[in-house]
Amino acid sequence: MIAGPVLPRQTSGMTALSGSEPNSQRPNGAPVRLGKIRAHRERPGVTVALGGGFSRGFAHLGVLDVLEQEQIPVSGIVGTSIGALLGAAFADGICPRELCELGRRVRVRDFIRFQHPDRRAQQKDLISQFVGEWFRADGVEDLSIRTAIVTTDLDTGAPHVFSRGPLDVAIRASCAFPGLFKPVEHEGRLLADGCIVAPVPTAIAARIHGGCVLGVAVNSNSAGTLSPENVVRVRSSHAQVEPSWSRHAEVLLEPEVHHIGWNDFSRVDEAFAAGAAAMRRALPHVLELLARRTQLGAAPEITGRVEGGLGL
Repeated sequence: MIAGPVLPRQTSGMTALSGSEPNSQRPNGAPVRLGKIRAHRERPGVTVALGGGFSRGFAHLGVLDVLEQEQIPVSGIVGTSIGALLGAAFADGICPRELCELGRRVRVRDFIRFQHPDRRAQQKDLISQFVGEWFRADGVEDLSIRTAIVTTDLDTGAPHVFSRGPLDVAIRASCAFPGLFKPVEHEGRLLADGCIVAPVPTAIAARIHGGCVLGVAVNSNSAGTLSPENVVRVRSSHAQVEPSWSRHAEVLLEPEVHHIGWNDFSRVDEAFAAGAAAMRRALPHVLELLARRTQLGAAPEITGRVEGGLGL
């Protein structure tokens, strides 16, 4: 999760992709990464489900960067916790490598500020500052890629999914890890970290967006027991003992980030590289699945928006 003082934009090394769209600058004056790779019926894309994992979550950016480089359309992003923050940032046009540069400056001690009892301190929390400084979109529905942000309703224990509504509120709530952040009050609900109910929100991705669901789990291999050949798993009929959310992904990526401490933001480049490597290994499977869908005809898109409880 991005914390710490809001950083001035570094202008060197940032190249926007060709193309144009309205409002091609962010609030801080930085240019927007302009991409035009969009899914449609003739060329189906992937729906990416990004899980939580603090600093390990920067592996998500490596996955997204490879998808963009390979011009594989992203038809939807569903994120929880750090996956919600980084996924929304990508959907808003912020360069993945620029996000990594910001991530390297994160210090976990900055999270402690969220425990301040003064309500005025909460109103200007660091995630809200980051969203206000770097994002063009005000609402989740304004992002250039259809995005859903998963939170936990603490009163019901059910997921509360934002696909519209205030972006800063949705991201703050999805990142509100118990013990580090206070829950977020929104329209009579008390919302907290989406990881509580959806560590990797593949079920929600399948239900809202459908299509080829690509799940990215960065916390499930914390014991370091996966061998490199098992880092990329394609869903099959073989019985396996797996978390329930893995059933909803056509392809599940588990980047090798178990050696990175959850709070070690100095190693975000390693996490990024691990995510990119896992996506590279998965490319043949993803391309095969998309080719099959193209031959059969892409499934109709699910266009309904959700903001409310969604059972798993």
